[in-house]
Amino acid sequence: MSVASSPSRARSKVVKAAAAEPTPTAQPPRPRLHFTQVAFAGHNRPEDLGDPVAALASLRSAFAMLSEAGVSEARLVTGLAPGADLLAARAWRDEGLGPIHAVFPFLDTPFEPGSEALIESATWLDGRTSESLGRNPHLSQTRWLIGAADLLVVVWTGEHARGAGGTADAVRLALEHGIPVLWAQPGERTTLRIIRPEHLDEDFGFLEFLDELQFAREPLVRAANPKALHDALADLGLGDVHDEIDLPASGRREPHSNVYRLFRRWLGGRSTPFAGAQPPADLLAQPGFARLTEAYAAADARASALGSVHRSHQVILLAVAILMAFVGSASALWPEIKLASVTAELMLAVFALLLWADAERGRRNERWGHARRLAEDLRRERVAWAIGVSTVPHGIGLSSVKPARHVRRLAGLPNGAFGAERVGAWGAWAVDELIAGQAHYHRGQSVINGRIAHRVHQVENASLAILLSGLLVYVAAAFGMSILGAEAPHWLGGLVTVAGAIVPAIGAAGLALEATLSLGEQAQRSRVLAGRLDVLARDIGPGAQLEEVQAAAKAAIRLQQAQEDHWTEGAVRRRLFRGG
Repeated sequence: MSVASSPSRARSKVVKAAAAEPTPTAQPPRPRLHFTQVAFAGHNRPEDLGDPVAALASLRSAFAMLSEAGVSEARLVTGLAPGADLLAARAWRDEGLGPIHAVFPFLDTPFEPGSEALIESATWLDGRTSESLGRNPHLSQTRWLIGAADLLVVVWTGEHARGAGGTADAVRLALEHGIPVLWAQPGERTTLRIIRPEHLDEDFGFLEFLDELQFAREPLVRAANPKALHDALADLGLGDVHDEIDLPASGRREPHSNVYRLFRRWLGGRSTPFAGAQPPADLLAQPGFARLTEAYAAADARASALGSVHRSHQVILLAVAILMAFVGSASALWPEIKLASVTAELMLAVFALLLWADAERGRRNERWGHARRLAEDLRRERVAWAIGVSTVPHGIGLSSVKPARHVRRLAGLPNGAFGAERVGAWGAWAVDELIAGQAHYHRGQSVINGRIAHRVHQVENASLAILLSGLLVYVAAAFGMSILGAEAPHWLGGLVTVAGAIVPAIGAAGLALEATLSLGEQAQRSRVLAGRLDVLARDIGPGAQLEEVQAAAKAAIRLQQAQEDHWTEGAVRRRLFRGG
């Protein structure tokens, strides 16, 4: 195929090359791993790369080992620069592992002769604008390479970078994000090493790490083989089954699943919709974004259905507990209905027990927690994908264990050029979706949940006041009637008995509601989170450049992940209270 005369021509035409069959091995195949995203970085200076023939042999060995480790489908993400990048692309094509996506640092980056036929999609970054902001365009490119990778393959001398954005920076970023590194050292045709980030000190220094490489300290650095590589990828969750991402968009609705919605509206009021920006048309047209959006819609629908049912059941159970207290004590007012009240109380108790047992058997509180966490992870991955940032906090290992990461692997990277128009449109949507929209949501949650918690507390206080008043009236009436030689009316004693049963039930229901749904706590946490997101939204402002949007997005992701971690940890205490 002829070389494209310009990047614009390459962007308008996706070139596909036939993949070769994987090289057969004598070893029995290892358990299959999920689709894997592999980032590549390597030297382009001849004095660093050394003999190109030896480097190509090392890369062929690395990718053959990847096949032997259980990877049958993967994507290579590379800068496609002269030197090691081109050698890696050719070796990858020969191994037939999957497509190649290129990330170029400048909008006008030309193709090297013969390189266009190697790739199937590409991203062009606006490096000139990055330079005008004092940012290194090659380091920005490296962040895109590492952002959603599961493994970094490098041809690297093991020495510190001569400038920002080099191979050493790729290794540093990979290790900071918990990504293992498959390392080929120039001049060595067959020796490959694997670097496992979980064996680094929590506060590791990169210069010290470079010194440690000279001693090949195990288990940080060890000789690579198919088993070691398989274990490294499996520890990231690439061998797990992700059933949750294949869920249909609609969840099972039960007849009483709207009880909590009505309860919430009655006590908390309505929330105000957020009039945010819709995804731009060219973003919606991206296949990767469509995949993430579909997965997010399915997970969100499932989480909403589970949450609606679970919270509705809790409200029903607590209402039944209060009703049982009234029915069970009603015979104190009307002795003639004793049998009927006991029968009704028994029926209510059986109903409550069956409802509770169904929730316990289905572990609905845990399923709701997992489903909501998955939906929120997918929402963040969806935005992070569009602007090229990683959702994995620094220093976190086992980063790919979440199903949302698997969806992002399959989505690949955005295709096309991140010129001023795209950055403006996509960046505005990302800020609205991840920062302004979430600030509005949590501000509304804070008001509604706080209002519900306050009104439930008011009901508790009012019921206690009524009970105390009733007891006081009864004592005063009984004392006064005894002075007159008479007894207090039977109905007055009956009312005190009924109030004495109902008021503790109301108090217990309020405590159970707070314990299960954490309304007051969530209101406070939402209020703090909304305030911090508002600050980020004000700081980013209109017309922000991509690097500014990325920095704000990463800060927002960290804040929201902390909130989700806290919420998910409370899944156990969200078990239903039977209420008696």
